[in-house]
Amino acid sequence: MKFKAILIILLFGLQTSLRAQVIMSLIFGDKLNNENNLFGIHLDYSLNNMSMSGAQDPLKSFNLGLFYSHKFDENWHMNIDLMAKYRRGAGGIAAYDLEDSSLNSFYADSELTRKINYFSIPASMRYAFQGTYFVELGPQVSFRLKAQDIFTSDLTQGDLTLEKDIREQVKRFDFGFVSGIGMYIGKDKVNAFGLRYHGGFSDVMKNYEGKQNHSQIAIYANLPIGRGKAGL
Repeated sequence: MKFKAILIILLFGLQTSLRAQVIMSLIFGDKLNNENNLFGIHLDYSLNNMSMSGAQDPLKSFNLGLFYSHKFDENWHMNIDLMAKYRRGAGGIAAYDLEDSSLNSFYADSELTRKINYFSIPASMRYAFQGTYFVELGPQVSFRLKAQDIFTSDLTQGDLTLEKDIREQVKRFDFGFVSGIGMYIGKDKVNAFGLRYHGGFSDVMKNYEGKQNHSQIAIYANLPIGRGKAGL
């Protein structure tokens, strides 16, 4: 069931991105893409966690952005993603004191999900071989936009949910790295699909005991914009 859910999400994202490609292709034509430069839609489905948070469950997220790739030669390629819709965090974190006796009575024994939205830029160098497969590695910097702790309590009358804004408790910038493996597919081998690990160097939270770093595993696709470029 989990695999089917992931497949449905990726197919939905693919359909959305293809529509966006048609619109942008009509506006810009194929000038955005040539033999050595590719520009298009990035989409991924990810599992997220945070070290030292006590999280028991990964946070699932669908992320969306743009990418630019430059081909220096047959082996060395550069890739930059601009992730406008990018969420990280973790689930199954033990509830903490809400400094309100009424709220604590509902949520003291519950768990929370931490969702942190970023604008993120992963940049990597790829080494390609056999014209199809590649490995990649590079830095990633993220700018925090929104952050929430979502508490959920199961009551006999139904589920009770509390959303708490924690932006002031989350550091504005997050620094890390991206590494992965992938392959180019399609007639012209311009569509990139792969698996990535996004690791964190920075301590995400302010004034929390222990260093909490982001970690993320993502299945992703880079689909160039332009007529004839997205064909698989």
